[in-house]
Amino acid sequence: MFQRYTEKARRVVFFARYEASHYGSPEIEAEHLLLGLLREEKLVCYRWLPKAQPDMIRSRLEASVARGQPIPTSVDLPLSDCSERILSHAKDEADRLNSRHIGTEHLFLGLLQEPCPASNLLREFGADVTKLRVRFEPEAQSAQTVTASGSAFSHPAPSAAGPVLIHGLRWNANYIYDGVKRCRKYNWHWQKSAWKPRDIVLNRKTGKFSFDLALAATSADFELLKGGWKKDHCAICAWELFESEDHHGIGYTNGSQWVCEECYDKFWQRPDFIAGAYSDLT
Repeated sequence: MFQRYTEKARRVVFFARYEASHYGSPEIEAEHLLLGLLREEKLVCYRWLPKAQPDMIRSRLEASVARGQPIPTSVDLPLSDCSERILSHAKDEADRLNSRHIGTEHLFLGLLQEPCPASNLLREFGADVTKLRVRFEPEAQSAQTVTASGSAFSHPAPSAAGPVLIHGLRWNANYIYDGVKRCRKYNWHWQKSAWKPRDIVLNRKTGKFSFDLALAATSADFELLKGGWKKDHCAICAWELFESEDHHGIGYTNGSQWVCEECYDKFWQRPDFIAGAYSDLT
């Protein structure tokens, strides 16, 4: 699954596995991925976190990460469900920029998109998904220019449909096409609504979440967290939706998924937005 990963990104996962074994965790959690990222990207704080120093983040993480008996490095440790989703987000970010390779910057954005203590800590220290995407986009375009000029790392040709502009950022049309297809797979009713935090239950032993609130009433292992789910993402462009007075606080929902206002207006209200090979989006 790591064929597309750059050497640096692979080392992040390797270091994350080391951190998990050091803390005696049976799975590689999001916090271990962040610790691995800090080990590999020595300048991560200076480049991407304006309000933090590496030692500050590590000390905060070490104070919160559960400790157990160290596990031998020879024992294979799986990724937790949360970490699997982070890697999936990282792939999506690379696809959005039409990047053949998944790098540390994509892993960083993937961390920020998954609700977890690690992403909360990064936001506390000033990480902002929208601003970072704007920053990474020119770097990705520069890399594409290099590969197009004859580098051994060739890059796929851009789609004939051209990039799609959403929230001021250029998105790979194939990526957006797939997102719209997923949303249109079933004949959902989408209703405009203000985003509000949702109640969730927490498994006291594993730290995993569930939306099945009945668990808290039937098992002492689960704790009800009022308003514990703090944000969602647009199912098409991953725009953050959370309780807010601005355009982050309003979207369209089918009761489970959310679509931001801009994606809804472009792909549901404007059938001519993507023409040619992508006309079946509407």
